[in-house]
Amino acid sequence: MAAPIKHILTAIATVCTIISLSTAHAADEPENIIKFRQNVMKGNGAHITNIAAVVKGQVTTTANLAADAQAIADGLENFGKLFPTGTEGGKTNALAKVWDDRAGFDKALADAQDAAENMIGAAASNDIATIGKALGALGKSCGGCHKPYRKKM
Repeated sequence: MAAPIKHILTAIATVCTIISLSTAHAADEPENIIKFRQNVMKGNGAHITNIAAVVKGQVTTTANLAADAQAIADGLENFGKLFPTGTEGGKTNALAKVWDDRAGFDKALADAQDAAENMIGAAASNDIATIGKALGALGKSCGGCHKPYRKKM
């Protein structure tokens, strides 16, 4: 009786392994990675828009500035890992230069990460002039990636 149970458990384990491997493979499909990195950028864009609204005086509350600044930094922290080989095709605005000039791309991304970290400090100050200056630097660093490494939109 123990032998049939052992075979059943082995079969169940095999099926579970096959399912988990096929799911992991689907999760790493290039189109899924591309969509994921696009969503990170959309999120960062929303947080930058929130900060800009405060700087422009469109919104007077500074309650979410720290959270917005932190979210931008978090989004950029591992962003470079979202450009593995194999994701240069498909529905992406990333130019082949991301992969052809990886050192330049990584440097531009590091500059953006530094600017995002500076934005955290500026947001904590609650000083609109300081926040505005940091936002300008962040925007410039965003362009440092977008201009050379993204299709013109």
